[in-house]
Amino acid sequence: MNARVLAVLSLFPLPALAGGFAVSEQDAQATGRAGASVGVSGSASALHFNPAGLSTISGVSAEAGATAILPSATSTDPTSGTATSAEGGLKLPPHVYGGYGFGQVAIGVGFNAPFGGGLKWPDTWAGRTELTQMTLQVLAGHLGGAWKINDQFSVGASATLYKVDVTLDKKVDFIDTEGTAQLGGGGVAFTGALGATWTPRSELTFGFMGRLPATASLSGRAHFEGQPKAFASTLPDQAITTSLTLPGKLAFGASAKLPWLKLFADFEYTFWSSFQSFAVDFSNPSTPDVNQPRNWANAPTFRLGAEKDFGLTTVRLGGLLDLAASPADTLSPSLPDSTRLGFSAGVGRPLGPVRLDLAYQFVAFLNRTSTGESYPSNYSASAHLIAFSLSWLGTHDEAPALAPSSAPVAQR
Repeated sequence: MNARVLAVLSLFPLPALAGGFAVSEQDAQATGRAGASVGVSGSASALHFNPAGLSTISGVSAEAGATAILPSATSTDPTSGTATSAEGGLKLPPHVYGGYGFGQVAIGVGFNAPFGGGLKWPDTWAGRTELTQMTLQVLAGHLGGAWKINDQFSVGASATLYKVDVTLDKKVDFIDTEGTAQLGGGGVAFTGALGATWTPRSELTFGFMGRLPATASLSGRAHFEGQPKAFASTLPDQAITTSLTLPGKLAFGASAKLPWLKLFADFEYTFWSSFQSFAVDFSNPSTPDVNQPRNWANAPTFRLGAEKDFGLTTVRLGGLLDLAASPADTLSPSLPDSTRLGFSAGVGRPLGPVRLDLAYQFVAFLNRTSTGESYPSNYSASAHLIAFSLSWLGTHDEAPALAPSSAPVAQR
């Protein structure tokens, strides 16, 4: 009996957190240049990208906005060629930041959703015993500060509290009948980040940011429906525990002001190798625990962006390349992780005492084939993102080199 129960439980996939569900788009100005912001300072949103960037704030700085995300994914059976589309649903993660600078010191607070999303596959699709629905929500509260050592060097640090919630639904094949299984849990995790900026010349800035990994211990419930009587004692509703590590990251960035254009470049290295397995402990001793290999690898991301001012209006363009972290043999329909290509465009303009920034980004996942034994499939996916931010900045230090001379706010 336990072998059959283990087979029922062994296919619970953990939501993949790379690619479309690591929400890097946390500021509309940054989104317009494909997220390149590690070497940029001057607003409260630097708390997310590089806390050292808070250092050039003087007085009050505030920003609020959101990113509308519409993902889609398709699974194609490699044998029959049958294609099934998942329902991504509209996601709207918010971002809110506030900062205050005085003298050589600045502090900041913030709230955003750096991970999140979900996919819903049809209840009748061929992979329903692998997954029918996944939702992931990671909310984050940030507190940080920065010190402007001199005109060339600044350092910063931040602390972050994550609130993580995950739910997974799947069909269960009992051979003669079919049931359902649902897992859900939540927990918290803490992390910290350090950052630095170096401005060797007024028109050139380099930035560095490092963030520690954060492990959330998740507790929740497992709910089963439609199980035959023979499984009643081994598959009752019960408490479950597991853990999820949000990876550490190193990021390097640069921003340069040319006579007619501003350029931005970031390189990120995310330590996804911390995700080597997925384990679920069931409180009922008759229910076998789950321990699945995932074997993820560290993955780099490259971002390039550009800005040009036309009077008070700033126009932005950007592109990104994000390499896949998941190996093909552990690829899951919870998120068909793959190398991503992204293109973005944005615009911003002061409107009285505030600044409005808008951006659009399209992300394409390169087609990828799962080679695992659980559910072989060819996956394709994409996402549309629309970001907006309203910001207000008080007085400043001497205007940052990348700020348009005619704009009443500092350029991020």
